[in-house]
Amino acid sequence: MGSLYKKVCRTPNLRKAARAVLANALNSTSESTREEASSFQLALDKHLAALRRELVAGIFKFPPAHGIAAKKANKSTRRPIVIAPIKSRVVQRAILDVLSGLKFVKDVQRKWFNFGGVEDGGVAKAIARTYQGAVHYQYYIRTDIKDFFTQVPKDALLAIITEHTDDPQFDELLKSAVQVELANIAELKEHKDLFPLSSRGVAQGSCLSPLLCNLLLHDMDERLNSGDCMSVRYIDDLIIFAPNRSQAFKRLKELKQALDEFKLAAYDPPTRGKESNSSKAAAGETKKGFSFLGCDVSPEAISPGKTARNSLLAKVDALCKGALESERHLNIRAKLPLQFVKDPTLLGTYWRISNTVRAWGAAFSFCTDQRIFRQLDADVEKKLTGLRQQWGIKTKSLSPADRRRLLGMHLLDDTAFKTEFAEMVSSRAGTKRQNSSAK
Repeated sequence: MGSLYKKVCRTPNLRKAARAVLANALNSTSESTREEASSFQLALDKHLAALRRELVAGIFKFPPAHGIAAKKANKSTRRPIVIAPIKSRVVQRAILDVLSGLKFVKDVQRKWFNFGGVEDGGVAKAIARTYQGAVHYQYYIRTDIKDFFTQVPKDALLAIITEHTDDPQFDELLKSAVQVELANIAELKEHKDLFPLSSRGVAQGSCLSPLLCNLLLHDMDERLNSGDCMSVRYIDDLIIFAPNRSQAFKRLKELKQALDEFKLAAYDPPTRGKESNSSKAAAGETKKGFSFLGCDVSPEAISPGKTARNSLLAKVDALCKGALESERHLNIRAKLPLQFVKDPTLLGTYWRISNTVRAWGAAFSFCTDQRIFRQLDADVEKKLTGLRQQWGIKTKSLSPADRRRLLGMHLLDDTAFKTEFAEMVSSRAGTKRQNSSAK
C-alpha cells in the first residue's frame, strides 16, 4: 500500500472529509440528500469504520450516482449534475485532501490565476483581481470555455496527477473516483448524452472536478499572465487584460491554440463586421466597463449585473406565486398540521423570501454601488405589497382561526393532546356512574 493511499485510509482523514461533506449535504436544497446526510451522521463512526475496512482491503467500489439534467435559468439547455452517495463523496473528499497536500498542487494553487474551486478562492477575490485589470489595462476580452466539464479529457487530467504520485493503488482509486456511472440512466431519456459517461468529461458536482481542471489549465494560465498582459479565471470563465486591442486578441489566439490541444474551444467575442453567436464572450475598452462573474465592473464601481438582479426578483416572484397558488387552505383543518418550512403560510413565505434576499446580499457584499441594493429593496417591497393584497383576497372567506393557521401561527385548539389522559379520565368517570347506579 503506497503512502498516498494510506493517507486516504486513515480514520482522521476520513473523518475530516466526512465533516466537510456533511456540512454541505445537511444544508442541501434536496430533501433526499439532507435525509441521507442525517442518517450517515447519526452512525458516523460505524460508517467511517466500514469505509476504512473496505479501502484497506482494496474492495471499496463507488456506487452508481444519480444524474439530474437541471434546467439553466432562462434557457432551454440543461446542465448535467451528478449527485453521488454520501459515502462516495467522503472518499472523493479524502482523495482531494491528499492531492491538495502535494507540493506541485500547492505550487499551482499559490499562483492565483484561477479563483474557482480552490481553497481561499471565491468570486469576491476574483472580482478584486479583475478590478485591478480594469484599472491598469486598456482593453479586455471575456470568454468561456465551451462545454468544459463535459468535454475535458479524463486521460489528460489523470496523467497530470500520476506523473507526481508514484502510488499505483492511489492512482487506481483516483481513476475510479472520476468515472461516472448513473443509477437512473433510463430515467434521463434524451438527456443521458449530456453526462460524462465516456472518456471525456468529469462530473459537475464532484469536489475533485475543479481541482483536476485547474491543473489541466495551469500552463495556459502561465502563458496568459506573462509579459504585458494578465488574465483572471474562475474555472471555465476567463477574462484577458491587455494594453491594447491587438495584444488582447493575440492572447485570445494563444488561448484557443492551447485549448485545441485538448480538443476544447473558447467562445469568440464580437469583432468589427462580425457578431458573436454567444453572450458568453465580449471585448472592449475597460474604461467603458464590462461584465464578469455576474458583476458589472468599471474603474468607478463594482455592482451586481442585470442578470443577477433579475434572478433575485424572479426568485421572490416564484416564492410569492407558490404561496398564492397553493390550495393548502382548502383543507387547512386536515389531520396533517401546517408546517412552517414546507407549507406556504404567509410567515413561512416571508421567512423564505428573507433568507433568499439575505443570501443574495451576502454573495454580492463586496459590491460598491449601494444604490442598486436600495433599488432592489424597493422592488422587493412592491412584490411583498402585492403578496399581502392578494393574500387578503385569498383568505377573506376563512374563519379568523383558519386565517391565523394559514398565517403560520399555532392555535391552542390544534394542540396534540395526549389521548391516554383523556381515556383515563373518561374511564374514571364511567366507573363512578356505574357505582352510583348500583347504589
